[in-house]
Amino acid sequence: MRSRAGVGEAMHRVPIQERPFRSEWLWFAAGALATVAVVVWLVRPSAPTCAAAHPLDEVSSPSRFPVSAVTFAPIGPDMSAEVRYYVFGTRTSCSFRELPPDGYYAGLSTRDYGRADLCGALLDIAGPRGSVRALVVDHCPACAPGQLDLSAAAFERIADPRDGVARVGYRLVRDPQPAQELTYEVKQDSSASWFGILFGGTGNPLREAAVRPAEGGPWRQLSRRADNYWTLSGAGLGPFTARVTDVFGNEAEITDVLVEPGRYSAGTRLYSGAPSFKSSPSLATATGHVTVASGCRR
Repeated sequence: MRSRAGVGEAMHRVPIQERPFRSEWLWFAAGALATVAVVVWLVRPSAPTCAAAHPLDEVSSPSRFPVSAVTFAPIGPDMSAEVRYYVFGTRTSCSFRELPPDGYYAGLSTRDYGRADLCGALLDIAGPRGSVRALVVDHCPACAPGQLDLSAAAFERIADPRDGVARVGYRLVRDPQPAQELTYEVKQDSSASWFGILFGGTGNPLREAAVRPAEGGPWRQLSRRADNYWTLSGAGLGPFTARVTDVFGNEAEITDVLVEPGRYSAGTRLYSGAPSFKSSPSLATATGHVTVASGCRR
């Protein structure tokens, strides 16, 4: 009997001895799995954030409208933006005067406006309802990078004004046709010691402006102000020859410029002939930039 009892006790001791071993093994396995899970979580690819995925941050960077012929040619693809319905007043940041109230105008955000870099340029804009060509005339301090203000008449061409905002595709127009005759306006407080001049009818954005005496001599570069006037100290009373150069390298000279406040016809054009690039923005391109992923709107 004892021998059987002893065998029975021995038989019962085996599982009692294995139980703590199995428990330790289970705890070890659980700990290992937890460690692996933590490591996988730490090294997982991070999801893109809204700031990183937003294409408007890229097209609104300081290089968005670099004022140089090299980066402006060729123009490149359409850009995506949000336009806002806005009623422009009689005074604009670009200092253009006597603008018809029913004209097609655009205002740029602070980053895109820069130092009036695109004043006088034309944008072809395509929206849900159609397209329009708008003249850059103003600065929109309330606009975020990638937003544009559009005049009432322009907005009504591309979207429902009751919406107030719309997604669009747009691009800068190169050598818009027909080429306009240049104009210039000498600022009211100009004198022999300080000279300010505003150019109109350029079609393309200007890169630089310079003057020299009418009889010849070295060119003196003018500085562009935020109100779109080009200025120079100590220019004298003239007459001068003024030279304007656009971002594509087109140049024009205006002769017999005097320091006499007023608006004048330049008698010349900045460019001529057919444009080397046809502007054709499409809403498809604009909406192609609008995707929803991980809650981020692009």
